[in-house]
Amino acid sequence: MEEFILALLAKDPGDRPEDAAGRARALVAAGRGGTLTVRVPAQRPAERLPDWTRGMRAGSRASGSWSLRLSPPDRSAGLTGQWTTGVPGATVARLPAEGPGPAPEYLAVPASRHRAGPSLGRLGRWEEAYDVPRAVAAEGEGALGADHPETLDSRFEAAYALGRLGRWEEALDGYLRVAEARARTLGPDHPATLDARYDAGVSLGRLGRPAEALALYTDLVTARSAAQGPDHPETLRARHGRGVSLGRLGRWEEALSEAREVWAARARLLGADHADTLVSRREIAVALGWLDRWEEALEEHRQVRSARERVLGPGHPDALASRNDEAHCLEQLGRSLEAVELYRQVATLRDRPAAER
Repeated sequence: MEEFILALLAKDPGDRPEDAAGRARALVAAGRGGTLTVRVPAQRPAERLPDWTRGMRAGSRASGSWSLRLSPPDRSAGLTGQWTTGVPGATVARLPAEGPGPAPEYLAVPASRHRAGPSLGRLGRWEEAYDVPRAVAAEGEGALGADHPETLDSRFEAAYALGRLGRWEEALDGYLRVAEARARTLGPDHPATLDARYDAGVSLGRLGRPAEALALYTDLVTARSAAQGPDHPETLRARHGRGVSLGRLGRWEEALSEAREVWAARARLLGADHADTLVSRREIAVALGWLDRWEEALEEHRQVRSARERVLGPGHPDALASRNDEAHCLEQLGRSLEAVELYRQVATLRDRPAAER
């Protein structure tokens, strides 16, 4: 038996038996005819472990990042003060952890849900587009902190959805809170802070508070010009908001001047047919109409309609809105038959399937 075991343990594979199972069966058969002696090693006496090992347990699992639902392992669990500090009877002080934050796999889920909010909005599902970022913001506040950029981004998206739902008071409150937090963490002139302030101005306008909106936009134009330049698209957007607010206050000469300057800058920087440029040109036409200069307003509206039909197609909602604007001007000029024909064209185009417009 000893020779068989030694043969199995041979260092050189060539010295090991080719048929170990056959040799084992032969030994068993031989044992049945006589006495087979098996040597069992004597049991070693139990060794007493040191006192400091009492209560020790297995270490932490060898996995990746820890789940937020589980507390991190206590690395000093089961060890005494003498072991961890070297000072007899000392109390172990646990310092606050300064780890890398939540695990990437945890952050990936809220991030994907955050992106789902705007996608739902594009589908017109604004109730869900509000519920999703609101829930993500609540989770982010607990995991990342109330002022974390991703938490604030979700609160911003929730405020935007509230505006689309017509809940402008709540939207305004959301934008102001985001703007305040971003100013505190990113700085008052950071683009993200200014974005939230701009949308707060939109909300004020929708709530019929044009004087407050005008003051906000005026400050915003100054901040945008200093931070991003006077011809930056966002600076021009703030100027556009200021012009609209001037019109809502009945200050149409000033509104017309602002609209013309913004339109000229946008045409130079973005192109004559850019959507923002055409919005500014429409504001020129609106101001001219309020100033009772309907012939000039009609020409501006026609130019906007022509560009939108060329770029977007005659059945696009913006192009149809321009036809309605043109028809309104014709009515004001006493050209009712032409106005009726334009209204009929709009109704016909709207009744067509979207693919045929």
